[in-house]
Amino acid sequence: MSGKHRIVALFLGLSFVLALSSRVHAEPGPAKPGVVFVVEGIGGFEVFNASARWSLQRAGVVHDVREFVWTHGWGKLFKDLQDIRHLIQKSSELTEEIQRIKAADRDRPIYLLAKSGGTALALFVAEQLPPGTLERIILLSSAVSPSHDLRPALRATRGEIVSFYSPHDKFVLNWGTGHFGTADRVYGPSAGWCGFRIPAGLSPEDQALYGKLVQIPWQPTMILQGNTGSHTGTTMPAFLAREVAPWLKTSVGP
Repeated sequence: MSGKHRIVALFLGLSFVLALSSRVHAEPGPAKPGVVFVVEGIGGFEVFNASARWSLQRAGVVHDVREFVWTHGWGKLFKDLQDIRHLIQKSSELTEEIQRIKAADRDRPIYLLAKSGGTALALFVAEQLPPGTLERIILLSSAVSPSHDLRPALRATRGEIVSFYSPHDKFVLNWGTGHFGTADRVYGPSAGWCGFRIPAGLSPEDQALYGKLVQIPWQPTMILQGNTGSHTGTTMPAFLAREVAPWLKTSVGP
């Protein structure tokens, strides 16, 4: 077993205890089986991918959980963060994959679940899709500028864009992105630290779009799910099962 896989195995082993202690129930939801694309953050560590695949299935998510690998490889943090051309290219690849799925079955729901730097890729994907293509987008610890215009992504989404953020994620999503930039190449704090800003002077149509933005701040009760508010907190299986899985188990209305 390689060093990388030992780390992943150790992480999941420790998280298994937390998942049991949180008593996650696995009742299947009403949503038609679809596809959840999991988009990890920078660095190619694959911990988030493994955690999401393990926890969502055990939480009763009936969809096909697929990893979309976009990084430059193991440990290449700064290259992933700063190579915007590569990120855009990979977003086009995922866009084409989603379009193929919808062409085969237009009613098959598709979700995007993205973490940290991968949230920029998820938003870039949504911006390339026709209105109402996606079911929901879930952003965890987003390394995207708070002023990022979400209207194109909101149009592509039938339901909500759900963003989990934490004011305790200062080192990575405030100091880190202030010095090295966000994934959408803005130097400053990230939405995963302080939340997305709703632009002023919106038209009634755009106000309705931003009404589909759900921002969920870190809560002390999330400590019981292994989420202490740090950047790794939204990777924990118990957190994903308790807080994220319900958004993947509920259908969006007509």
